[in-house]
Amino acid sequence: MEIQSINIKKLAKYSVEEVFRTNTSAPGFVFLDFGKNLNSYKLRDIMVRLKKELSSFTLSEYDKKLSYHWLVRFDQQENTPFHIDNAEDESFLMLGYEPSEVTSELYIADYHKFATNNEFAPNDYLRNFTPVYKEEESLLRPYITKIASFHRNTYKIVLINNSKPKPIAKTLGVFHKAQIVRQDLKKSRIVNSMIINMLPTHKIIDNEPDENEFLKTALISK
Repeated sequence: MEIQSINIKKLAKYSVEEVFRTNTSAPGFVFLDFGKNLNSYKLRDIMVRLKKELSSFTLSEYDKKLSYHWLVRFDQQENTPFHIDNAEDESFLMLGYEPSEVTSELYIADYHKFATNNEFAPNDYLRNFTPVYKEEESLLRPYITKIASFHRNTYKIVLINNSKPKPIAKTLGVFHKAQIVRQDLKKSRIVNSMIINMLPTHKIIDNEPDENEFLKTALISK
């Protein structure tokens, strides 16, 4: 897929429907595979343009802006538990995956469905919510989705609703978990990570990460 042919407005509309959900009929995430004919810089350009288009939506729909919480490019080969990343109460995680020979999997778990549809969920689970899932994973299994077609040789974006179950939150978040199937520290698994907070338009953001640096950098954090 050529970058010129990528319709950001169409991607944003699809993302709004699937990710900016107000009920659990939508999954809370989208998976976008752009094929092989990109590079890291073009992938990050798509991420930034998608964030800007989504911010136009939140301004018109919620009178809130999307601001960067972090922008980082890193080599990640560690398993994670189901969790949400540390950010504001309303936030979204955008992961840009570069081709890698390291086999990995990504899982999404709908903690809202778990809390409301599962008789074995702890009482007041949402009220006593913690950002890392600490219960038996078998209880969560009916609400887990494995990202399909996670091909190693293509450029991909996954956008995830990272919001906490707080009264202020307009949209419903989900957990995510990374699983490294076969670790190989001689090779790289590069992930471009963006967290965007949905904040009141009047809120002043101190030390917001540099968008241009994210777009231009060749550095990889460990």
